[in-house]
Amino acid sequence: MSGAEPAAIRVERYEPGHAAAWDALVAASANGPFLFGRAYLDYHQDRFEDCSWLVWQGLRLRAVFVAGRIRNAAEPATLVAHPGLAYGGLVTAGAAKTPDVITWLDALRTAWHAAGFRQLLLKPVPRVFCRQPSEAALFWLHRQGAQLAARELNSVIDLTRPFRIGTWRRGNLRKARLHGVAVGCTTADADYAAFWELLATNLHRTHGRQPVHTLAEICRLRDRNPGHLELWVARLAEEVVGGVLVFQDARQGFVHTQYIGGSPRGKQVGAVDAVLAELLRCKVPAFQRLSFGISTVQGVVNQGLLNQKEGFGATAETTDTYTLNF
Repeated sequence: MSGAEPAAIRVERYEPGHAAAWDALVAASANGPFLFGRAYLDYHQDRFEDCSWLVWQGLRLRAVFVAGRIRNAAEPATLVAHPGLAYGGLVTAGAAKTPDVITWLDALRTAWHAAGFRQLLLKPVPRVFCRQPSEAALFWLHRQGAQLAARELNSVIDLTRPFRIGTWRRGNLRKARLHGVAVGCTTADADYAAFWELLATNLHRTHGRQPVHTLAEICRLRDRNPGHLELWVARLAEEVVGGVLVFQDARQGFVHTQYIGGSPRGKQVGAVDAVLAELLRCKVPAFQRLSFGISTVQGVVNQGLLNQKEGFGATAETTDTYTLNF
């Protein structure tokens, strides 16, 4: 005797009333970092229109798709996953089977087209941020004729295995000890302000730009996402001379260095390397992977930045962007 037919798949656009169901799925997922929770996603809704989607099977939420578009976008028919984050896309409840993922994405594509979208720009969640990575969505993209639009280079350390700090980095650590550099995690608003001034000065001097987040935004995100943002600083006497702001997710198993910076004096005494070494020491064994972030701009490698990361034992992983027309 055959069983009951499975419930039909239903796709709908995200609305604020879905927030509790959305957050519950992300919290149970194998590939949804805390940045996909509404407490993080909604902070920049003044700049980005949320164009996320939910996939239901009967009354059960099976997946969500994290996406949006820039308000007043020049190309409003392009769905971007995600314009305000470094990545986006499909998040599934637990380890979804490949045929299900393909079915859900087929249904989503039909819904996107019906909603007026004609292109998908997708930056899938990198493996380093997933408790249990799956590349079923990449297989679907390939079958649909998607094109690889960009590939950047991320540096990752496996914290579950021994890693070796290189000679140059060890020299900087000795220098930091000799100069009395003190490293610690801080929650003080004054330390955030000091680090942000240092960071903004460096970025403006080197690249002519400012941090993606303002100081007010980063403090608000820290308060809205407790336990997920930490600032580690290096001090000479009472002066903040270097620091690393990390995003972390113990459930997914990663720590990510979102911002790294040192003052001229800090660079002379190895302050940033001292912070990174202490960060690595403290995050084992609670976390399994550390992401140093990308060392490329539009595919061009910043060799000095890459050398610093690989000097701590990091290896290369790619982060990709795909375009799909429909």
